[in-house]
Amino acid sequence: MKTKMAHYLLWILTASMYAPVFFNLYSFRWDKVDYTHAYFILPISLWLTWRKRAALKELAGRTGAGNIPGLLLLVSGILMFIMGWREDYLFISTLSLIPLLFGLVLFLYGTRVAGALSFPILYLLLLVPPPFGILDSITLPMRYGISAATETILRLFDYPITRKGLLLTIGYNDIFMGQPCSGFRSLITMFSLVLVYVYIIRGGLAKKLILTAFIIPAALLGNLIRVITLCLITFYFGEEAGQGFFHNFSGIMIFVITISGLMGVEAILDRLHSGRRPYG
Repeated sequence: MKTKMAHYLLWILTASMYAPVFFNLYSFRWDKVDYTHAYFILPISLWLTWRKRAALKELAGRTGAGNIPGLLLLVSGILMFIMGWREDYLFISTLSLIPLLFGLVLFLYGTRVAGALSFPILYLLLLVPPPFGILDSITLPMRYGISAATETILRLFDYPITRKGLLLTIGYNDIFMGQPCSGFRSLITMFSLVLVYVYIIRGGLAKKLILTAFIIPAALLGNLIRVITLCLITFYFGEEAGQGFFHNFSGIMIFVITISGLMGVEAILDRLHSGRRPYG
C-alpha cells in the first residue's frame, strides 16, 4: 500500500512539474509555429496507455523495479527540464518529458512495462515544438518545391502561369505560397494519425512500415493537388473564389486523398497476404 502511494505521489509531482509547460504549449506556442496537430497528441498517448491497463498491471507484477538505467534516464530527464526551464527554452523543457517518462516507468515498474509503453511515450515526440529556425528550414524548401511543381504542371497544360520565387501569377491573379501552402502541417497531422492507426491494426512489421512510409508521398501529393486546384479556381473564378471557401475547405481534400490512398495500399497488401505472398 505504501509503495502504491509513493508511486501515485511521484506521478502527481511529475504532472505538477510539467503543468506550466503544457499550459504554455496549449496557450500559444503550438499556434505560433503552426503545429496545431499537437493538441491531440497527449490525449491519444494517454488513451493508448489506458487501453493497455490490464496488460500493464499483469506485466508490472512480473518484473523487478529500481534498476540503474531507469534511474539514470530519470535524472537525465530532470536535468534537461531544469536547463530548459532556467533558459526559458520550451523545446528542451518539453523534450525532457521523453527520457523522464521512460526512466520513471523503467525505475518504478521494470523493463516489460517500459517496453509495452515505448510507443505511447515516443509518440509524445510529436508534441515537442520545433525551434523556429528548424521549422523555417523545413517549410521554406517545401514551399519552393510546391510552387515550382505547380508551375511546371500547369505549363504543360498551356496555362498562362509564371513564377518569381514564391509568387505564382496565373492570368492576372497573384498567388503567394505562404507557410500553410508548404504542406508541412497536413503532412505532420496525417503522419501523427496514421502512426496510431498502424500501431493498432493487426499485421506484420513490413505492412506497418509500408503504410507508414506511404503517408509522406501521399500527403505531399495531396497538397500539390490542392495548390493546383487553388490556382485553377483563381484563374477561372477570381482571387476571391480561390482564397475564400475553397482555401479553407482544401485541407479536407488533402485528408480525403491521403486516407483513400492509404486504404487502397492496405487493401492491396491484405490481398497479397491472403494470396499467400506474405509481406511480413
